[in-house]
Formats: sequence, structure tokens, C-alpha cells
Amino acid sequence: MTSTPIADEGAAERLDGLLRSWSATWFDTGVLAALETTGVADDRGQYRWLLRLRGDEKEFVTLWLTLRQRTVHVEAQVMPAPDERIEDVYRFLLAKNADLHELHLALGPESAIYLVGRVPVADVDADRLDEICGAALHYVDEIFPTAMSLGFGSLYRRRRNR
Repeated sequence: MTSTPIADEGAAERLDGLLRSWSATWFDTGVLAALETTGVADDRGQYRWLLRLRGDEKEFVTLWLTLRQRTVHVEAQVMPAPDERIEDVYRFLLAKNADLHELHLALGPESAIYLVGRVPVADVDADRLDEICGAALHYVDEIFPTAMSLGFGSLYRRRRNR
């Protein structure tokens, strides 16, 4: 078994350059609405990028990429913690989780529902970014309306395609 090497000092700069060059195509398609970063490490030495993607079912999907010691952590909120039919929501999400690739569903802060994943730093390239962002958009668009209808049935009304 091999272990993923620790990211070197230039990893953040390389990932930033890759994201900027890769994002041009996604901006041109209109799917990517924003790419932001502070450009400096946080108090844990991690760098973060925010990608704001336009969805069909959920207007925007915010995807966070965090450069950690050995991996790029991927995270997108699917929905807030459900208020209604909580057991049904979790049953639906657990069943969906078995079919997901690259990302998986998890409970996050305040019991919100997230898609999360980890990719070894050395494996992140333009094709892998396409896979990750495509998967995040697809999964949120597939999961969001049903999960929201179950968890917020008295409040949620499905968007109609524009």
C-alpha cells in the first residue's frame, strides 16, 4: 500500500493556477458563476477556494475546495437540516449514498446535509476538476428536490426549469 505524499510548498500556487486556467471553460459555458480565494493559508495552514456553480434544481451550488496536507477536500452543502419527516429524509439520503461516485453524503455543522470527498493532491488536474464539479452539480440537482420536499414539505416548492 502506498501513501499519498505530503503536498509541497508550491502546491497551493499550482492548484490556484490550475483552477484559474480550468475555470475559463466553465465560465464560458455559464455554469461557473464565481471562483474566489483569499490566496493565504488559514490558521491551520490550509488554502481554500470557493466555486459557485449554477444548478437547475438549486439555483447555486457552492463548492469548497480545501488544500490539506495530502488531499484536496471537496465540500458542497446540499440542504439545511430537515425540519419534517427526518427519518424519511435520512433513509432517502442513505439509499442515494450507495450510488454516488467521487463524493458522498454526510452530516455537517448543525446537521446540514453535505456532499464531501477527498482527492489526493497529485491527482487533481483539469479532468478530475471536471469530474468533481460535474458530480457535485449532478448529485445536488438529483437529490435536492426530493430531500427538500421530504424535509421541508410545508415550505419547499420545486423550481421549474427556466
